[in-house]
Amino acid sequence: MGIEDSATLLFEVELINISDSPPTANVFKEIDSDHDNQLSREEVSEYLRKQMIEAEQGGAGDNEEVKKMLADHDKLVEEIFQHEDKDKNGFISHDEFSGPKHDEL
Repeated sequence: MGIEDSATLLFEVELINISDSPPTANVFKEIDSDHDNQLSREEVSEYLRKQMIEAEQGGAGDNEEVKKMLADHDKLVEEIFQHEDKDKNGFISHDEFSGPKHDEL
C-alpha cells in the first residue's frame, strides 16, 4: 500500500531553536601576515610551523607524527604551492587559495 499520486501530504514542522553559527575562520587572512592579499612561501611556512607547534603543545596527534611533519616541513610547503599556485608566480592569491576564506562585507 503506497501513497496515491493524487494524495496531498501535509507536514507540521516545529521550530526548536534559532542561533547564530560561529563565524567561519578566514584562514587566508590568518596566513597573510603582511596583508598584501597574496601568500608567500614564507607566510605559508610560518603559519604551518605555528600550527604544528600548537598541535604538539596541545597534545593533538602523537609527538612522532608532529616531529615527522616538522622534518618534512619544506616539502609540505612546496606541495601546497604545487597545488595552490595555479599561475606559478610564486604566490598564492586570494582567488587561487582553496582553503577557508571569506570576503569582508
